[in-house]
Amino acid sequence: MPSELDEAILRRLPQAFEIGMPNRKEKAEIFKVALKGERVEPDIDYDHVARLCEGYTGYDIFELCKKAVYFPIREILEEDGKGRPCPVHRPLSQLDLEKVLDWIWRKFLLRRRRRKLQQASTVG
Repeated sequence: MPSELDEAILRRLPQAFEIGMPNRKEKAEIFKVALKGERVEPDIDYDHVARLCEGYTGYDIFELCKKAVYFPIREILEEDGKGRPCPVHRPLSQLDLEKVLDWIWRKFLLRRRRRKLQQASTVG
């Protein structure tokens, strides 16, 4: 956002420019780039996952992918912590991506609820 850039940097730019939000097709491509080099299931529907990312920037998608790649690793660590033999490291699935999206959505709703409660207590 321009408001987040340092004024000194803005003065040195020859002109203002805006980087728009990626569309669904671009978001699907961002997922593929972000997950390149990771073990992923071949049947992930990137277009579907991109549709679930309304309002997400490319950076948001990269961060989402970073969180999702830890789901298979977490499962191994949990089994190991229970003294069970470690399963084979499974590839990232579409469900892993959707779990992160669900977690982000619940976190957003919780913040919004807290904000409303704080506003109500300030007013009342």
